Amino acid sequence: MKRKLMVAPSLGCCDMFKMEKEIKFIDQHADFLHMDIKDGNYVKTFGIGPDFLNYIKDKVKTPMDAHLMVKHPQNFLEMFANAGAKYITVHTDCIESDAFVTLNKIKSLGCKTGVAMNPASSLESIRYYLPLLDKVTVMIVDAGYAGQKVITQMYDKIRTLVKWREDMKLNFLIEADGSMNGDVYGPLYEAGVDVVVLGPPALWNKDTDIERAWSIMEKEISNGISDTIK
Repeated sequence: MKRKLMVAPSLGCCDMFKMEKEIKFIDQHADFLHMDIKDGNYVKTFGIGPDFLNYIKDKVKTPMDAHLMVKHPQNFLEMFANAGAKYITVHTDCIESDAFVTLNKIKSLGCKTGVAMNPASSLESIRYYLPLLDKVTVMIVDAGYAGQKVITQMYDKIRTLVKWREDMKLNFLIEADGSMNGDVYGPLYEAGVDVVVLGPPALWNKDTDIERAWSIMEKEISNGISDTIK
């Protein structure tokens, strides 16, 4: 029985003039609502903030994942927990000196813990705190730069992470983020990914109507998985 590949659209990519319609539709169909939080420092662009989450938290049912692409995520944990984030995902290179403190703090706030890893980051850097994690996000491009090609070596990183999860008898989700499109769903599924983050090329650029765009995206995922399991 083939498993489902879950999807996490990045809501900051919604068309501002169609925001209400798109969020309502995505909330009804997605598995997670991905929230890219950028500080212009850790990455050289800016994203949505806690006010965005706080405004919609009583209007959506799908879990919101605050992906903190910020230099000092420790300063914002309570802020995003209060704004309604169910998951708080921090970058591994930003918590090297206080990973256990940071992750336990996220748990104490009633949120699920996530870490995101840039392509050059070693899996060994998270091995000892894997039991604290609910989700590991493997960046398949460098964070913060649009239009990159997928770094295919990340498929091996994902396979290793799947093996570690099995060997350690853990149950964290494995998520892939970056330059998502039809040609990568199959390899990611084969490698063992559970969730993919959807940006404009994966969803919004498919059609100006969110329902048609969603249908195209679903077909691409289905075709990618089918090609893999033949």
